[in-house]
Amino acid sequence: MQLESNPVSFSVAPDLRVFLFTTGAALLTGIVFGLAPALHSSRIDLATALKGTAGTVAGSSSRQRLNRALVVTQVALSLVLLVGAGLFIRTLRNLQGSDMGFNRENVVQFDIDFVNRMDSKQRTALYQELLLRLEALPGVQAASLYGFGLLSGNGWSDRVLAEGYVATPDEDLTCQGMWVGPKFFETLGIKILSGRDFTQQDARSAGITNGVAPRVAVINEAMARRYFGDAIPLGRRFYFPDRPERKSQTWNAGVTFEIVGVAKDAKYHSLRRESPPTFYAPFSHDTAQGMTVVVKVRGGSRSSATAVVFQRIVGEVFARARDLNVKTMDDVVNASVHQERVIAQLGGFFSIFALALACLGLYGVLSFAVVQRTREIGVRVALGAPRRHVLLLVIRQGVKLALTGAAVGIAGAFAAARLLSSLLFGVTPTDPLTFLGVFLLLVLVAVLASWLPASRATKVDPMEALRYE
Repeated sequence: MQLESNPVSFSVAPDLRVFLFTTGAALLTGIVFGLAPALHSSRIDLATALKGTAGTVAGSSSRQRLNRALVVTQVALSLVLLVGAGLFIRTLRNLQGSDMGFNRENVVQFDIDFVNRMDSKQRTALYQELLLRLEALPGVQAASLYGFGLLSGNGWSDRVLAEGYVATPDEDLTCQGMWVGPKFFETLGIKILSGRDFTQQDARSAGITNGVAPRVAVINEAMARRYFGDAIPLGRRFYFPDRPERKSQTWNAGVTFEIVGVAKDAKYHSLRRESPPTFYAPFSHDTAQGMTVVVKVRGGSRSSATAVVFQRIVGEVFARARDLNVKTMDDVVNASVHQERVIAQLGGFFSIFALALACLGLYGVLSFAVVQRTREIGVRVALGAPRRHVLLLVIRQGVKLALTGAAVGIAGAFAAARLLSSLLFGVTPTDPLTFLGVFLLLVLVAVLASWLPASRATKVDPMEALRYE
């Protein structure tokens, strides 16, 4: 048997080292990028500057090109960030909306933490009593239990071989295993495609192994396809080839399982992974080590009130138990995509921030251009140019800068998205909807950022503009 775990690999907890690094990086950036303008200002010829007018003192053509290049760079970087955030947001939605194979609505689960050690047979009997007490509650439709938490990344696997199946030398025979109680599939809403669910009799006889009578098991569609193809697997048997028959009467000593049902594939380990070949066996006193209790409640039952009732009943049945940790199945699913949610939120925040900076940069460049072209605009107005022509003159310049930055950003976004392809789910790195949506958003923002300088340009007085030298 091989135990599997999926440790937490992503943390957003505050860290002093990260804070000091970002503070130092911000100060260094301000010094480095403020040094060049300061040196440039120190070399200005005073006589030339005093002779300059509003149209010339504002800056040279080289400075205009630098400003435009910076705006193009800002737009390009914001597009890369926006595309990345869009892909992560779609990944999060695809994960939450994927077919999980089980019902996440009106389902509550909890674990029981035992203060002291308890005899395994006694614990099994108490679990069975607990299920009966829970099902007797007015707001409970069904109750069961299973080993290892749902979508926790934990589980166990083993090499499995079906009787009559000839495996190739290098074939991977690993299957997932899970110990479950009666009504497990009914409680989680997992459809039994053929055969039957487990019964109380299966649970009572699960701990008896005489080397002849097989135990019962339910397999999922993936396991049925692997070992039986299109044939009906009901009544067929499988075993663990790496475990020879032993004299000890334990569950893993030469046990053979008889298939009594086939269940629909369900994602227990991770929402990203397709359901692997999985078999379900009735829990017994050999395997009832820290089971998770799952309860299906009616829609009107409040989770807080339900938790109080569960706490009271568990306290009555298990006198030495504590810390139920009651969670709805929605909470479990949301916790399983916590990393994806944090990445999507951070990506969205930084992309919107970068877009705002690009918008401000575009507004500054266009305002600067309007000041420099005051005389030209005044001449156009004096010669009878309509207001919309002046408006389009400035907006066209802003949109041109945005399109140039978008063209550069799309190339960078394609490269960056391919590097992040392993983190995506249900969406390709070159998703056309994401790229098109971000592109249209940038164009809209460019028009809005250009509107204020353009409207100011339409209000230029021709007589005052013609006085500019």
